[in-house]
Amino acid sequence: MRIRRVRALAGLVEVDMRSGPVPESRWEAELCHTANVATHQQQTRGQAARQSPPPPAPQRKPRGPVPVPAAKGSQQQRQPGAEPVGPKPTARNVDPAGGLFGRLRVRGTRRRLRKLPALAARDREPFDLGGMHWLPQLSGALEPALVLHAGHGGPPELLAVAEIATSVLRGADTRDLAARLGECLNTPPAAGTVRRIQLLYQVPGPAGRTRAYAVLSLAYHPALIGRAAKLCQGERGLALVATKAAQNVFAQLSRDDATGGRLGPLVPLDRAAVTGLLGSLLLPGRGPLPGPRHAETPWQPEEVDARAPRGCALTGGSGPRAATWWHATGWVKQWPRTLGGAIDLAAPAAFLPSGVTGAASIVVGPAGHEGEISAAGFVTVSARDANELELARVGAHAAAESGGAVLEFCDRRHHVAIGRTLPLAQGLR
Repeated sequence: MRIRRVRALAGLVEVDMRSGPVPESRWEAELCHTANVATHQQQTRGQAARQSPPPPAPQRKPRGPVPVPAAKGSQQQRQPGAEPVGPKPTARNVDPAGGLFGRLRVRGTRRRLRKLPALAARDREPFDLGGMHWLPQLSGALEPALVLHAGHGGPPELLAVAEIATSVLRGADTRDLAARLGECLNTPPAAGTVRRIQLLYQVPGPAGRTRAYAVLSLAYHPALIGRAAKLCQGERGLALVATKAAQNVFAQLSRDDATGGRLGPLVPLDRAAVTGLLGSLLLPGRGPLPGPRHAETPWQPEEVDARAPRGCALTGGSGPRAATWWHATGWVKQWPRTLGGAIDLAAPAAFLPSGVTGAASIVVGPAGHEGEISAAGFVTVSARDANELELARVGAHAAAESGGAVLEFCDRRHHVAIGRTLPLAQGLR
């Protein structure tokens, strides 16, 4: 009898046929067929692993420019994965004023900036000041607030205010201010021309802190408008150009050298600080003013009484109730001289007696001859009633005479003259 042995191990069927042809039983036939199929599949997988890999698929044509092969004599060869030799390509500066749309934008911005003074003059301020328009405030601690002032009958101008040391007008740093201010007036900055410079000395009485300020008046000329229109759309370009010009003048005034007195360090004021300064000069007794976002004109008084010939009365909010302050303004009719024979520009600050609330303003501008300047000085004394105002007037007269100057009050015009001691660089013809 023939022996047939079938062995299954781990899923692999192994058949050992020692003798005999085809199995006779049906079960043995099916088992042998399964073993043959498993052996054939194992042999097929081994042959497929030993075969060579299939040919690569055809590559598509790359999009874009085809790289040009290097010349034969070139020594530099680019390795696979290496960066190209040479400087990296940089983005070109795009001219905002270039192209058709750029030229149209510049033309529209220039037209709008030319009409801006007329629009500002529509809303007239009290004290015969004309119209005021605030430019957009730039982000930064050293960017001053800029005001477009459209004066009554005068050309428009841009104003910037900075706080200076009080020792410039009353102290050891008082030197020849005419030389330093004349240098700035006759050397125009790169982005604008300085028309006037105002030095403002504020004395809030015995309870407050004395402060000093410098106010710049920049000419609103077509060249400045053209540069602003090319730089940026709207009023932001004007603010950028005027801010750069004001910073140049502030840096020149704060420089310590042999030319005249030094006004530095100068601290530019933002819009809230300038608004608070205006309000404190008109109503020294009231508290902090609301910011410009809470009211359009928070510094303006509610009522101006100009019926008294020797002063004007201003009424406005002061804490929970309204308060009234009396003001009298005089102009320097005769200036005292320094040892060198020049005008003593710091003298009006000494015309305010001790304990008297008030402000002194010195405005300088270029004269007809090169290197010369013209100056105008004003002094405002403030009091809580008419009797106190008379005592302040007498004290200011005496202080001016003791310093070799003549102070004449603007009777029946105090409601207009008080605007000359506001930080607007007014009063010089």
